[in-house]
Amino acid sequence: MLVAEQAEAEEIDPDDTSVEEIKASLIRALQQAKTGQRLLLSQMWEGIDAE
Repeated sequence: MLVAEQAEAEEIDPDDTSVEEIKASLIRALQQAKTGQRLLLSQMWEGIDAE
């Protein structure tokens, strides 16, 4: 089953974020924090169902 093994190896993990994406996200977050664009913690949880 070499074909099946190869297909499994090529699957992309949706939780596997690239280093470049993480760096870009951190840079955006830092810029937003510096300019005062912040969310209250209570706003971050809006719409999240923790049950």
